[in-house]
Amino acid sequence: MTHHYYEGFIDFFAQTTENIKQIFQTHNEVLILQGEASLGLEAAVMNTVNPGDKVLVLNSGPFGKSFRNYVQNACGEIIELSCEIDEAIEPAKLEEFLNKEKGIKIMTVVHCETPTGIMNPIKDLCPIAKKHGILTIADVVASLGGIDIKPNEWGIDLCVGSSQKAVSGPPGSALISISQDGWNAIEHKQSPIKHSYISLIDYRDAWIKERRFPFTPMISQIYGLAEAASELLEEGLENSFMRHKIVADTCRREAEEIGLKLWAKRRDVASNTVTTLTVPSYTSEAEIVRRMVKECGILIGGGFRETKGKLLRIGHMGYSANLTNIKSTMTSLGRVIGGLNAGQAATASQKNSG
Repeated sequence: MTHHYYEGFIDFFAQTTENIKQIFQTHNEVLILQGEASLGLEAAVMNTVNPGDKVLVLNSGPFGKSFRNYVQNACGEIIELSCEIDEAIEPAKLEEFLNKEKGIKIMTVVHCETPTGIMNPIKDLCPIAKKHGILTIADVVASLGGIDIKPNEWGIDLCVGSSQKAVSGPPGSALISISQDGWNAIEHKQSPIKHSYISLIDYRDAWIKERRFPFTPMISQIYGLAEAASELLEEGLENSFMRHKIVADTCRREAEEIGLKLWAKRRDVASNTVTTLTVPSYTSEAEIVRRMVKECGILIGGGFRETKGKLLRIGHMGYSANLTNIKSTMTSLGRVIGGLNAGQAATASQKNSG
């Protein structure tokens, strides 16, 4: 451990911030907040939403919907545009909605909904919002580093990522890219948030203006984040994006080969960092997850909130996204599924003969 005001650590933090900026592929100012990704998402809303502001929440799943909690805490007025839980928000529907609904100040959207494995086309959604003069807040927690993201080109004003997931660092840092429009909204908020752990102004004024910290930084956490960011940049972002795509395609293809159905209604909205599969009718989510752990030593996920009991989730993000891992996982899943299917068929045969 070293002192956080040791000159060497100041330079180290500065280089780490610059590396995170490269991962965001942005020239916007980037902040590393001292807390898990939820801190960044809450801060993005609380630092921009005024009481009474109309905020459009794009509800494409549990995490898209969760933005409502932050907006409610900020006393904003929630306007919602939803889609089916196995679909993504369609740009044409957003355009049509905004042509009718006037006075919206801010829009929130999740890039990759990990509970559903669905990827929203923020490349198309955010420019539509910007055209209507709307500030955009995007949750890229489960995509940053593994899927192409361009905040400047796509009109993302507050782009919130995390140190874990596809960046492959330890959880504990919220990463946020903020555009000039974003800073204007933060500075001109009716009561700008200052002297608070979620104050983006405090973070900016301390670090960007004075190269100091508003709070004692988590030094060991920054070391882990820095190493993960360096490894990702050494691999090359384009190489990482391609690796995630190859692994995701392999996962989906092999899932279908063993008789499982993709949860996503359309293949083009399936995320490259997590694949979701519909639970077969002859078994349960819990039984598959249990057997994968007990018989194969492999942990896969089940549903979350409204998808609980309905689907399986296979994460392939960050350093875990490689062909060896995914092939081992899918081979094991095929064995478990085959055993459950055979057992169900045997039970049905016994009932019929009886």
